[in-house]
Amino acid sequence: MRVATIQGKRMLAAVHEPDSSDATPSWRSLSALRAFDAIVRLGSFKAAADELRLTPSAISHQIKTLEGSLGAKLFHRQGRAVVLSEAGLRLAPYVRQGFVAFLRVAAAVRGGLRARQIRVSSLALFNQTVLIPNLAQFSTQFPDFQVRIETSAAFVDFGRDDIDLAIRVGDGRWPGLKCTELLAISGVPVASPAFLTARASWTPEHLIDARLIHDTALPVGWERWLAAKGVVRPASPGDLWFDTAPATLHAAEQGLGVALAIDPLIRLWPGYGTRLTPLFPNLTGPRTRYWLVRRPESDAEAKVKAFAAWLQAACRAIETTSC
Repeated sequence: MRVATIQGKRMLAAVHEPDSSDATPSWRSLSALRAFDAIVRLGSFKAAADELRLTPSAISHQIKTLEGSLGAKLFHRQGRAVVLSEAGLRLAPYVRQGFVAFLRVAAAVRGGLRARQIRVSSLALFNQTVLIPNLAQFSTQFPDFQVRIETSAAFVDFGRDDIDLAIRVGDGRWPGLKCTELLAISGVPVASPAFLTARASWTPEHLIDARLIHDTALPVGWERWLAAKGVVRPASPGDLWFDTAPATLHAAEQGLGVALAIDPLIRLWPGYGTRLTPLFPNLTGPRTRYWLVRRPESDAEAKVKAFAAWLQAACRAIETTSC
């Protein structure tokens, strides 16, 4: 989730200490870093100049100053386009992290809206079955905080993205980040009652000939589940793929095939037991976990501590009721 290189740190040190051991950055260097960051984000010197209300020649001069401090070219021209050099690629993540960190602290000091906002990046099924049904309780407990939820399965770069917490599936080993286990989960095949009438009884081997419904966020989910049952099934062109878990469940409800639902969250799905039925009620699949991920230092923030404690309690309640 983070980009880090020793060379990048040395390059930043060079910006802050261009001529001597004096570690105080000059405003000139900071302005050049701001111009560099804008070019990287916006893709051109002109767009950066427009955003910063400078002329393109002034932006170009600042970049030349920065390159002189570093002793390295940061951009190469390819026709009318500019692309980052190797040195630029190393430097860019650190510059972005620095500006994002400054904006976070500035918001906290001002105590404005962003300081009260809790921005969460989460997965669609977790949103629908855990967060949304319980958010009213959180708002009652913590009326001063405003929760904003972004649905995404992509990894979060906490140095670049303006996100406070992320909820992700995996092993919880993401270097440099604090990960708290929320919920142990496993896969359970589900289909509509009408779909299941195609056979008097089902075994995992029968899934070789069935249409499977996949979640692109978990592209090897079905493969791992079947392998754990000793079933080898080649990829089938007749399978269906959707970009969220709720979409796979809706497709299964329409009789389009067999979806791999997430237990215990599937038990909170409105159609579970009526529009969707587990094929193998007594079989469990490989286990993984939901994790609450954030920057380690963010636990010092009251809003993060409050949300983390509340969410852990909500997940414990789900585990208790599903046992």
